[in-house]
Amino acid sequence: MNITKKLFIAMTMVLGMSFTNAYATNESDNDNKVEALNGGSITYVGTIGPYNVEFDYTYIHMGPDDRPYFSYRYTKNNVNNGKSIDLRYAGTRGGYTIWKEYIKGRNTGTFTIKRTNTSINGTFVNSKGQKYNVRARMTESNWVD
Repeated sequence: MNITKKLFIAMTMVLGMSFTNAYATNESDNDNKVEALNGGSITYVGTIGPYNVEFDYTYIHMGPDDRPYFSYRYTKNNVNNGKSIDLRYAGTRGGYTIWKEYIKGRNTGTFTIKRTNTSINGTFVNSKGQKYNVRARMTESNWVD
């Protein structure tokens, strides 16, 4: 995740926490309570099969229509010119979340993973049907519960 995105997320979290704390001290005014901020960003480093990757997961809960942002990039080879590849949430199955990979508008693979705040484990199947194990560990967290 580039520094601009991280700064934006950090500023959003700080402003959200300040806004939440402003109402938290006024307990008599129940109509103006703001739901506690949770979420943030987590960076994971690991592998997809033999390839080294870095995942970025961002989710800041501020309302009912929130969606996570999830992407990754290859770190030791020039796949996708080193640019992040966005993933789209596609549902859950058997305790795993399903994320579809798109490059230039074309579905090029599917991740089936279990993601926690400390790790990612699962599989990736590319558009040719090749299956790879996915393993990653948290390296940086700006998460608020």
